[in-house]
Amino acid sequence: MSQPVQVLQRAMQLLTAFDHDHPEMGVTELSRRLNLHKATVHRILSTLELEGFVQQNPETEKYRLGFRLFELGMLALEQINLSREALPFMQRLLEECQETVDLAVFDKGEMIYLEVLESPQPVKIAAKPGRRLPVYCTASGKAYLAYAGEDAVEAVLAKGMEPCTPNTICDPAVFREDLRQTRERGYSVSDEEFEIGIKAVAAPVMNKDGQVVAVIAIAGPAYRLSPNRMIELGEAVRRTAQELSSHLGARVA
Repeated sequence: MSQPVQVLQRAMQLLTAFDHDHPEMGVTELSRRLNLHKATVHRILSTLELEGFVQQNPETEKYRLGFRLFELGMLALEQINLSREALPFMQRLLEECQETVDLAVFDKGEMIYLEVLESPQPVKIAAKPGRRLPVYCTASGKAYLAYAGEDAVEAVLAKGMEPCTPNTICDPAVFREDLRQTRERGYSVSDEEFEIGIKAVAAPVMNKDGQVVAVIAIAGPAYRLSPNRMIELGEAVRRTAQELSSHLGARVA
């Protein structure tokens, strides 16, 4: 097990020192509660204030939690709610396709799993919630980019696309054409582009404002996913993503 980073651990302890009974505290009180030197507490507070995690009351000069924590809390709540709403749709898709089904969202240039329902078959794709994936060579990432807008695509192209396998699309023109085909079909395809031996299809989940908020994907071993089977799974994941989008208030044609 890796050792905790002390300064980060102290920052977390400082943030969690605030509660309903102590919504505002000064440097001295925090120093006493945490058994830390005042100078250490002041340095940590200054950094947290700069990033919006705490703010200082100009009248009392005491500190309180900042709105950045509120924003992160709301984001976490949205994702928890999204997972809960998506789960019944994912379970039906799993029963239908018998391959691993996952729900992912875009975060800091990558796709991150929120939920994973593993295939009941002996040979299956093993993944865990919290795992991060590249956005440019996975079915989930390409389904997101196809509907996220030109700025998102440009940001990915600007970073470059290192090949993960011989099948990874690294040519910007070919990549754009792949995204166009994704929009035309309604689902993306990854043909062993991220890992050899794994194929996947994915489709976007939209909110009431027409924005892509998540992606549902099906992944399985390449030997089991023939071209015809990929089409079947693609249509299934597209239909499921549309049903979930409609459930979330999106207008689905």
